[in-house]
Parts: sequence; structure tokens; C-alpha cells
Amino acid sequence: MSNRDGSLKMKILVKLAILITILISPAAFSWNALGHMVIANIAYQNLKPDAREKIDKMVAYLHSEYPNHGTYELLTTWPDSIRAIRIYPYSHWHYISIGFSKDGTTLKNKMDTDNAVWALTTIKPVVKNDRANYYERVRFLAFFSHIVSDVHQPLHTVTYFSAKKPNGDLGGNIYYVVYQNKRMSLHQLWDEGVGIFEGNASSDNVDIITTKLISTYPQDYFGNKVHDFNFNNWTAEGMSIAREYTYAVDEETAPSPGYLDAGKTMCEQQAALAGYRLANLLNELLATQ
Repeated sequence: MSNRDGSLKMKILVKLAILITILISPAAFSWNALGHMVIANIAYQNLKPDAREKIDKMVAYLHSEYPNHGTYELLTTWPDSIRAIRIYPYSHWHYISIGFSKDGTTLKNKMDTDNAVWALTTIKPVVKNDRANYYERVRFLAFFSHIVSDVHQPLHTVTYFSAKKPNGDLGGNIYYVVYQNKRMSLHQLWDEGVGIFEGNASSDNVDIITTKLISTYPQDYFGNKVHDFNFNNWTAEGMSIAREYTYAVDEETAPSPGYLDAGKTMCEQQAALAGYRLANLLNELLATQ
């Protein structure tokens, strides 16, 4: 496939995804919208002026075609909309399935080569390239920003193998717990921030959560970690959190209050850290001073 053909394919897929996003109500968004928008909002507030100006310019190109996508925060939600309409070529970009086991079960997973780390590494120079077509560049900016967020959700970095799950649990997607009297996957529970991203993806909710996270976890809370741009280090962090916190609940049981409190704290910290890392990455890629 030529570069031109690949570019045309990307444009078609993006237009379909954004059309779907326009047609659905903001209230229909899951945490994937609210969580991604909060992280993007944290990042946007920490951009240098010239980096913000470049991002605003890129967003404006998309906004000229799709009026409902006039902010950087909304831009970061559309990669999930592609999957929602069963366009799957880019699905592997959202995660990296590093296998682990607590009971010695053999790890059978074959990791996708086009995983989240590969995608971030590949897309990064496109975002930086000032000579790239702005219509193309903004689409890759959306992917890049979205995947940075995804990698900070621990279950986007692992798959768990056990005697009960000898073929793995698909990042917690087939590991079920009971939350608020409902059976749901562990992945969904953590996608919702263990409660912090359950609300509608309204601008008010985004602002409220963003303000809380920035106040509770300023950049200096994380030290030099906010400038760690090694994507493999991020996945190692996700693995550590998954081992220590995420899977500390038995399948088909209700998480304890202590588990829920710890989970919410971890999700808050991961969201804040993702926002700061995203900002600092974009400043490095886009700012001139």
C-alpha cells in the first residue's frame, strides 16, 4: 500500500469515527470519554504557550469539518469511537498484553507487535513534524494523546494467567467481580476509575475532576516521573500496580471498601501522572523554547 493510499484510508476511518461520535449524546460516553478528557485537560493546562498554539491550530483543522470536536479534550475521545463501529485495524494500539501469573500457570500469550508501545514510538515523530499535513497530523495527535492515557490504566498493560484462566483474562475483560450489586469485568471497573469516572463526560464534570486531581496531585508530587518518557517504564508501572492492587480481589466477589479506596487513589494518581507526562511530552515535541 502506498503512503497516499494509507493516508486516504486513515481519513475515511477517522471521518466515520467522528461522525459516530457526533451522533451519540455526551451522556452515552463511558469513562473512556470522561477519563480521557480529564487527562487531556490536565495536559492542556500544563502546555507551554507555543505548544498550545500548535495544538489549537491542529484542532481547528478538524473543527472546520466536524463542529462538535472543537477542543483538544474532545479530540482525544475519537479512537475509541472507531472501535465502537467495529473498525479494528488500530485496536491493538490501545494496549500491550504483558502476561503474568501468580500460581505458575504457563504464559501462552503472543504479544501483538503493533501494541501501545509500538504505536507511541511510531506516532511520536509524526506529532513532532512541523512539515506534516495538519489534517493528518491532528489525527495522529489524537491517537498519541489517547494511547498515553490508555497505558496509564493498569489493565491496558497486562493479561493475567491462572489455573482458572489458562489462556489469559484479556486484560481483565473476562475476570468478573461484583460492584454495586452488578457483575462486571475487572477491566470495566478500572476503566471507570473504580468510581471516579462513572459520570457523564460533560465539561462541568471534566473541570471538577481536573481541578481535584491537580490540587491533590501537583506535578512535584511525582518528582522526576513526570519527565520519564520511556514507554516501557510506563508499562512496567502498570504491571506493578496490577500485581499489587488490581488483582487483589477474588473473581466473582465484591471488592472490599479498602480495595475500592485504594483503587480510586491509584486511578487518581495514574490519571494525574498521565496528564503531566502527556503535557511534558507535547512540550518537548512542539514547543520551540
